[in-house]
Order: sequence, then structure tokens, then C-alpha cells
Amino acid sequence: MKVKDLFKDFLIYLANQGMEPKTVREHERFLLGSLSHSISEKELSDVRINDRAAVMNAGKAHGEYGPQRSVVTFRQLMKFAKGAGHHVPLEWRDIEVPQVPKKENQYLTKEELAVVMNAIDITTHAGLRTRALFEVLLDTGMRITEAISLNKEDIDWEQKEVVITNAKTKDREKVYFTDRSLQWLKKYFAFRKDDLPFVFVSGRGRLLSVTSRNYIGAHLQNLSIKKHIKHHILRKTFATILIENGADITAVQDLCRHKSPRTTLRYYAGVNKERIKEVHQKVLNKVLNGRVTADEYFDEVQSDKENSRKRII
Repeated sequence: MKVKDLFKDFLIYLANQGMEPKTVREHERFLLGSLSHSISEKELSDVRINDRAAVMNAGKAHGEYGPQRSVVTFRQLMKFAKGAGHHVPLEWRDIEVPQVPKKENQYLTKEELAVVMNAIDITTHAGLRTRALFEVLLDTGMRITEAISLNKEDIDWEQKEVVITNAKTKDREKVYFTDRSLQWLKKYFAFRKDDLPFVFVSGRGRLLSVTSRNYIGAHLQNLSIKKHIKHHILRKTFATILIENGADITAVQDLCRHKSPRTTLRYYAGVNKERIKEVHQKVLNKVLNGRVTADEYFDEVQSDKENSRKRII
């Protein structure tokens, strides 16, 4: 049996295990990409740990994270093969996943937010829709797929909240609006001429995330900001604003609807690094205020020595 003969059954297995369709497609992309161009023609009985290098090299064609994700797919494929009863001449756990440099956690400062928001032309439907969408993403911390799935009747205007389906866990969860984001929604609704039930629309249907991304790419990428403007940066900004302004980490975890606190803790890396020294000086000086200074300590020690010398004399 050749390695490529496992591909079809492997993808069926992933789908039957309840894996998200998007994740299954990602595995398929690397199977038909880096693995097909490296080890697919090898007999399964001839696969060795050293084949990891060929998989990594082929994975470079998939971008910065290509080698890492290719090896992950390689590992999972070998695990599946062993579980399916095939003879696999290597231990899949021994296939080490390469590390990649961690990306800086980007978010928008208050000044950068103003630049982005002011660059949106709210005299057009697409522009006003984008502004309302951005305000909602920023104030609720929703993911783009969660925001565009909203219907008008879902929103509790009095309580300033809405129950949504978490895009990752599929749990039903509550998120909160501010007066500002609700005002922008009202302005957007008043501008529209349709009677569609969707909160965000395009043509005669629900807004697609790709449609919104196309607007962002055409109108918001040549600003005086050296950051990639996309939907998710607003979610990161949401978390970072909460953290910078003293929100408890567990509260931020709940508001971001993260399953693991480790995910939330990553946002600490996004806190403005220019403030690190300021925070250090402010906190340490405040907490340790009242301790004896170096000058006072040395004066005290010298005084003790002098008094001791006098007593000896």
C-alpha cells in the first residue's frame, strides 16, 4: 500500500469523528499539496522518521506555517494508519512538529482605531455597513462569522445583548453591546431599503465574510498604519482594551468566550510594550514605597560603624 492510498479514508475518518469541515479541508489541502509532493508514492512499509524533512521542505510552498502544518498532517495520517490496522514502521509520536516564530499579537490603539473608522465612507451602503460591523466587532468581541449570522430579532435592545452560537465550540453564549454599537446598527438599519431579517446584508441576502473582506482590502489597507487591517484585529483590540483598563483575566476570558485561560493570556502580549517601563516604575514604586533608600541605608550603616568604633575606643 502506498501512502496516497490512505488519503481518502483518512479524510472520511476525520469527518466521521466530528471534525469541523474547515479543518478537514485544511488536512486535505496538505495531503494533496506537501504530502503528495514528498511521500505519497512511497510504500507505507518504507516510511521512516527521516521523511519528516521531505514533508517540511514541500510544506514551504504553503507559507510560513506550511512546514509545521504539513508535519501535523503527516503525524495524524500515520496515527490513523496504525489505528486502522496497517503496519506502520515508525511511532507517530516520534514525528516532531517544528516550531515557528510566534507572531506579534497585533491590536489597534485608540489613535489607530480613529484612523480606520474615519477612513470608512459612511455615505454608501457598503461603507455604513462596514462601520456598523466594525463597531459591533469591537464592542462585543464577536468573530466575523458570529456577527454576520445575526438576525435582527436576535438582539435584545433593552438589555443590550444577544445570544449567539460560538463559532468554535458551537455553545450558545451571550455577548454584550454598548450604546455606541447599537446606535450604529440603528443608523445602518435606517439607511437600508430592504426588509430582510439579517443584521448585515449584501444584495438580497446575508452578508458573506468574503464580501466584507473584499471591502476592507479595497478601502482600508493603504492607511498610515503598519498593521494588517482585518476583522479579527478588532476582537484582539477588544480583549486588549479590557486588559489595559484593569479587567480581571477571568472576566476577559468569559467576555472573549475562550475555553482555555491560556488563550486569553496570549492577549497580554498585545499590551502596548511602550508602557512596560511606565507600569514597572509606577507599580513597584507604589507597592514598595516606604522602604529605606540606598542613601539612607548607607548612612545608617556608617553611623552604626562609627558608634561601634567609639565604644571600642
